[in-house]
Amino acid sequence: MLRSTGLITICILLLAACSQSDPSNISTKDRSQLETRPNILFIVADDLGYTDIGAFGSEIPTPNLDNLAFQGVRLTSLHAARACQETRVMMMASSGVSAALEVRPRLSSGERGNRLSLDWAILPELLQDAGYATYMTGKWDLGLETGYTPATRGFDRSFVQLGASASHFAEILWGEESLYELDGKRVAYTELPDNFYSTNYYTDRMLEFIQSNNDSPWFAYVPLTTPHWPLQVPEDWVDRHAGKYNSGYDFLRESRMTRADELGVIPTGVTIDNHEQIATPWIELTEANQLKYARSQEIYAAMVENMDLNVGRLIKYLEESEQLSNTVIMFSSDHGGSAAEHGQRPPFPGQGGPRPPDFINNQFENWGHPNSFIDHGLGFAEAATAPLKGYKGRLKEGGLRAVAFIYYPKELPQGSVNESFITMMDIMPTFLEISGIEHPGATNYKGRQINPIIGRSFWPHLTGRSETVHLPTDTAGWAQNDIGALIKGDYKIINEPFHQETSDENTENSWRLYNINNDPGERNNLAQQEPELVLELIEEWETNWR
Repeated sequence: MLRSTGLITICILLLAACSQSDPSNISTKDRSQLETRPNILFIVADDLGYTDIGAFGSEIPTPNLDNLAFQGVRLTSLHAARACQETRVMMMASSGVSAALEVRPRLSSGERGNRLSLDWAILPELLQDAGYATYMTGKWDLGLETGYTPATRGFDRSFVQLGASASHFAEILWGEESLYELDGKRVAYTELPDNFYSTNYYTDRMLEFIQSNNDSPWFAYVPLTTPHWPLQVPEDWVDRHAGKYNSGYDFLRESRMTRADELGVIPTGVTIDNHEQIATPWIELTEANQLKYARSQEIYAAMVENMDLNVGRLIKYLEESEQLSNTVIMFSSDHGGSAAEHGQRPPFPGQGGPRPPDFINNQFENWGHPNSFIDHGLGFAEAATAPLKGYKGRLKEGGLRAVAFIYYPKELPQGSVNESFITMMDIMPTFLEISGIEHPGATNYKGRQINPIIGRSFWPHLTGRSETVHLPTDTAGWAQNDIGALIKGDYKIINEPFHQETSDENTENSWRLYNINNDPGERNNLAQQEPELVLELIEEWETNWR
């Protein structure tokens, strides 16, 4: 249970000068108060679609995630960003992306040099200051340089892939330099174990970190790179779902929507009967293309099942060490599912992201193995986001809404579904409240001037102490140059083209208005009916979010 604000404040002031690495400085009384605060385990999947786990409608076996989800609160309106790095800015800084992301030139390897500005005190820093042990394994994607990496931004222990993407095996895809880092020191590919596989190894290291904890409450951040392209799995997983997707993505989409509807996780107001797909109908594909898409989805499903197995390893340890009952567990994707066509066909016009290197072996027989580079394409991405429109890289609801749940039976209603609008910017204030910590606001922090956060804690709402998370005046915005979206209350404006996948579709980019409370499928454009509201929201977007 949360302690009173006054008591926690006193405790934090006493602990502020104490290093986590020197627990002898903490008094017995303060240590007792510190140890009663919950641990926090935050697992983030990369490019996972909205219905890609069983608790949200999937046929992929995910028993460990499902068990947590059904005992927790499934969140059906958690809004992320359109892409990986942007979501991580929102999570770590509780800020809009344009304000906090320092956009920098690409490196010679093609890796993005962008970094999270030091003008924000980020989540692990504040938890570390308050006596939490802080651990991270997985994808960072918020800066490659010293001073911008996990080891210098609040994590006591970390094994990370600093960049945006990499092979899931110990092999080079771009450039010559490894971007793996252990506790601030680069790790060469040759130093990784022979059986290295990203999800397995990230889990190994996180278990090692948690097991080494010296009775402090801990924050464990596990941003896995699964199931981000390139789709790859260990040898004994490659054929685990052989033949399972031969019926194609149209069949899968319909079955996923039906199951999600039965589970109550399709947002209210979306009609599964009138979903409009963009992908070529399955029956119109050649037999060869059907075979390729089905095979890539088999490998994708194996990656998701492997991820669930590793989540189960973490949960098993927490149970055996009697820490599970005092651990808040949150799971989320970082946005909608990926629609990339790597290995399938040439990319869509304007589709971003690194291209497969020339030296890979993308022969069909090598798919899923080392030195392959594929993804499962538009049709299977739509199957995982329908009946919402869009997917990764899009500002439509299917691109922004992430599959998510939070588990803590001590305080949260079990087996519930919550449709309240929240964003990744609300993660930090929520975890700070759970930990009994207050953000310092705009102030001098460790020799640098920092900005205040803009998210709101959703903990009071989930625990029944507040009817809503956000005020009617709160806004959340997204921007990509002149393209953007903004949500305020029930309304969303967006000027993203209807279809960016082909050059001959309607690409009109005028602002549209939707009431996403009763029309999350974004079908009924209200812009002509509410022109003044559109202008008001455009001004808000231009002023605060672009």
